[in-house]
Amino acid sequence: QSIDINKRRVRNVVAFDIPWLQTKDSQKKQKRASLTVGIGFQPNPTNSCQIDVKFDACRIRISESPIDVNIPLGIIGPTGWLRTEYVDEDFRITRGHKGSVFILSKRAAMR
Repeated sequence: QSIDINKRRVRNVVAFDIPWLQTKDSQKKQKRASLTVGIGFQPNPTNSCQIDVKFDACRIRISESPIDVNIPLGIIGPTGWLRTEYVDEDFRITRGHKGSVFILSKRAAMR
C-alpha cells in the first residue's frame, strides 16, 4: 500500500502466483500476477480518525503474458470509509465500513 497525502490517493497492490496457466507449448507453468486498486480519499468531516474512500481504478496484470488490463471504475466505483483504530511507528490497524479489519506493517526500509 502506498499513500500520497497531498494528492489524497491510495494505491493497493496484491501480488500472487497463478499456478495453473498454460504456456504456448501446453506446459503448465506458474506465473506472477498482480491486482492494483486506485483509491481516492477525503478526510471525514465529523471523525478525525476516519477517511471516506472511493475506488476509482483497477489494474490486472500477469507477467510474461499480454494480460495487462486497466479498468476505470468511474461512477460505478464502490465507496465507503476506513477508520484508524491504532497506529504507531511500525503498525496500523484500520477497520472498514463492512467490518473488515486491516493490519498493516511498514517495510523495514520505510522505518
